[in-house]
Amino acid sequence: MALTPYITQDKAPDVLKNAAIELIELDAALDANILESLRSPMIHLQRQVNAYYSNKIEGNSASAADVLRADKSPSGAEVALDLVEIEHHIEAQIRLSIDPVGAAAISRRESIARLHCEIYSGLPEQYLRVDVEGCGEAIRLTPGEIRTRGVRVGYHIPPPAEDIGSYLTWFENAYRLNRLHGLAPLLAAAGAHHRLLWLHPFFDGNGRMGRLFTDEYLKAGGMKGYGLWSMNRGFGRNVDAYYTALRAADHPRKGDLDGRGRLSDSGLLDFTEYFITTALAQVRFVSALLEPRALNRRIDHYFQMRHYTEGMIATGKVQPRLRIEALHVFRNLLVLGPMQCSEIETGLGLGQPTTRDLLDQMACEGLIAIGDDMRVSMRLSEHAIMTLFPDLF
Repeated sequence: MALTPYITQDKAPDVLKNAAIELIELDAALDANILESLRSPMIHLQRQVNAYYSNKIEGNSASAADVLRADKSPSGAEVALDLVEIEHHIEAQIRLSIDPVGAAAISRRESIARLHCEIYSGLPEQYLRVDVEGCGEAIRLTPGEIRTRGVRVGYHIPPPAEDIGSYLTWFENAYRLNRLHGLAPLLAAAGAHHRLLWLHPFFDGNGRMGRLFTDEYLKAGGMKGYGLWSMNRGFGRNVDAYYTALRAADHPRKGDLDGRGRLSDSGLLDFTEYFITTALAQVRFVSALLEPRALNRRIDHYFQMRHYTEGMIATGKVQPRLRIEALHVFRNLLVLGPMQCSEIETGLGLGQPTTRDLLDQMACEGLIAIGDDMRVSMRLSEHAIMTLFPDLF
């Protein structure tokens, strides 16, 4: 198909190449330097952030507090409709972490269809009845099924349905990661993000599917720290800038000096610069959040605050004040990793009953988890996140 897939390294301006190199270096440093005890909790927190912002872009009105409380919803409890959508998006990311799409397969139509299915997996029937602009009627969406009619998305008219198969074949070949090296995987991630949304292969859910594709593409392309930071946070914190950048790459080619494809190469360059700049901002933000001295100050502040004041949770239940020793428990688990209850008791010198009461309270508040083998590991409590990681949501 007559599309430029991405801005190649030889055509990228020096400022773009330097930004891409810096992004790769910062991502690698973040992956190498994060404390192992914090890795898994942080990745799960970023799944929540990712789902929150990706759905916010589509008009979802769930609050950050709702998202953080989602894990604590009692089984069978009635959940607000917007939150159902986000919960399923989080679950889709978890499934993909267990069974990821490989680099050789990530751009195949079967993989793209799978990502679309993951977004809709388990959602109630009402989410599958969609109003599609240009169709003139509500239709039932079949997850993973390529659209069979023309549609309109605001001012954008995607390619006709009969051309989508050819475009998907082109997409698979253009973005196969096992053929890309150097800066190409990262530059291709930007191009693939726009081209997939421009193609609009499904009747609905293309935005969330496309952003999920980008999450998986960056990971498969060698960004080992991705998952500790989120592109969707950058997209979702300034939705107007995101759509402006996408629209720039939608423009038709502006003469012979604007590439040889159907769409504007200068618009694609604008979007690629936006994409890399957004990614850099997110890596820098998370790296600063996790800087040890700053993080330790916020941890100290949270536990001192909880030592002197009672806490309040969403249900209105009051949390009793925490002993100051909770700070030492949390910081030891953060630095040293999981410990046995007996090790913690010995270190605190409080005696078994007092130590057990403290650990039970910390577990109840979501600050730690206690396994059946009495092994204790740290967690990121929903009540502490806004203090420990300000401005994350």
